Amino acid sequence: MVVSAVNSETNNQTPISETVKNTKETFDPHTTKWSDVNLFKFGALIAVSSTLENAVFYPLFVIKTREQSDRRNLTLLQSFRYHIRSSLTKSSSGTKASPLYRGFWFSNIASLPAYGLYLGVYISTRDQLNAATNMSTRFYAPFIAGALADAVSILFYVPSDVIVQRLQVANSPYKSSLDAIRKIYVNEGIKGYYRGLGATFIVSALASSIWWMAYENVKLFLYRPSILPYITWSKSSDEKAGHVHRLPQFAAGFVAGTITSACINPLDVVKTRIQTQNINTLGTTSSTTLYNNMFHGLKCLWREEGMHGLLRGVLPKLMSRGPLSAISALVFELVLYYSRDDLNSS
Repeated sequence: MVVSAVNSETNNQTPISETVKNTKETFDPHTTKWSDVNLFKFGALIAVSSTLENAVFYPLFVIKTREQSDRRNLTLLQSFRYHIRSSLTKSSSGTKASPLYRGFWFSNIASLPAYGLYLGVYISTRDQLNAATNMSTRFYAPFIAGALADAVSILFYVPSDVIVQRLQVANSPYKSSLDAIRKIYVNEGIKGYYRGLGATFIVSALASSIWWMAYENVKLFLYRPSILPYITWSKSSDEKAGHVHRLPQFAAGFVAGTITSACINPLDVVKTRIQTQNINTLGTTSSTTLYNNMFHGLKCLWREEGMHGLLRGVLPKLMSRGPLSAISALVFELVLYYSRDDLNSS
């Protein structure tokens, strides 16, 4: 720009046109940076998309929570069948709401601020780490960014997570979200809303890190020029320049969700039980052992229930997390894409 400033007026026009041309050429429809996002559009699209996603998959989250909080030594299929049947029966809590959607609206509304903060921290951190020239740093950038995003947002989403999971368990003593909020405060104080904070952070941070590292790197692999034509049914990766290919994002999301669910499930079982263990959910048939922390919980879980305990709730989790992650990844990319300020100029 300094050199062009001392040239003639005619020569000045060339760099400007080249700059515009280069801007258009560098527009990447498959990757959106945080600096390109319009926050108002981003917030509105996140609110709508997360509500629709939760409406579809929330019943499976309820079944997963009920399985994981059940301390009877049932096999995977026995536990899954029992909680499917019990969840489909009429609620015995005195509320007209379906047992499979208990706490849905509270969960959806309360989690939105934390979810928006989480995504903002993740994307901005990922972009900064990806600017590094070190390839090793770029490979692990999603892992680091995912952990940091979870650490920043955890204090915002743990209270809603505790309340919702207590509403979801079988034979919950709470009639509604407001009833749960009131009784938890009366019986346990403010700390009741943060029960299992350490366990939640371990599970969520690890799950977030694994998911994002798997997703970003699988997506990068599928977008390779040598791979892309085989999954988009095009003759070459250069066909229809500028065309947006969404299938790699969908596939990468499915792979990331499946891997994460399988790796994290034992820790998730312990976290769920720590958050719900001070309420009587299954009467005299449940274990009376209280978990002190994540490591103590894993030890007790293995001693009392063995492998069945470690895999408790894994079937509904795999049934939901793979498809949900695929859809979430696609929705995430679409929300970012349509939140771009430079979209119309592309």
